[in-house]
Amino acid sequence: RLAKLATDLLDLSRLDAGRMRVEHEPVDLGSVAQLVAEEFGAVAEQRDHALEVVVDGSPIARADELRMLQVCRALVDNALVHTPPGSKATLRAYADREHAYLEVEDDGPGVPAEHAPHVFDRFYRAEGGVASGSGLGLAIARELVTFMDGEVELESEPGRTIVRVVLGAAPTSVASPPVGERVST
Repeated sequence: RLAKLATDLLDLSRLDAGRMRVEHEPVDLGSVAQLVAEEFGAVAEQRDHALEVVVDGSPIARADELRMLQVCRALVDNALVHTPPGSKATLRAYADREHAYLEVEDDGPGVPAEHAPHVFDRFYRAEGGVASGSGLGLAIARELVTFMDGEVELESEPGRTIVRVVLGAAPTSVASPPVGERVST
């Protein structure tokens, strides 16, 4: 736990100093969601949570793959910690022409309206909430997404909370025609 806190503080320090380097390369958000779900599978099972992945199409974002894994881990960890046993968390990845999205949705109690504006603030922990974390995971996630020219959105009501990462969609590559085929111009 101390190592995680030290790493989080180091990341914040780098972000504040502008020394955090993030790439803007094509990243498959579906693969990110699958990998993180596999990593958290045992934790979800131990806490009696269902963990599901839904990928629609090929959601390719302009992002930094390692940082997106870090963001997704923070969102999934948050969903598993702040929902009661028997809850379900869904990782969803999809895209439209301009944006690629990664969502973590849970069917827990929701974020009370008075706390919603602060959940991405550094060191913020809602009173009466689970006090196991440092209050840095969501703050770092939001700042990393901002460095990747994206944004993080929160929708919450009792029984449904969605944290959505919105990034620019990576341009799709145009395949070269097979050798010997003619291409009309």
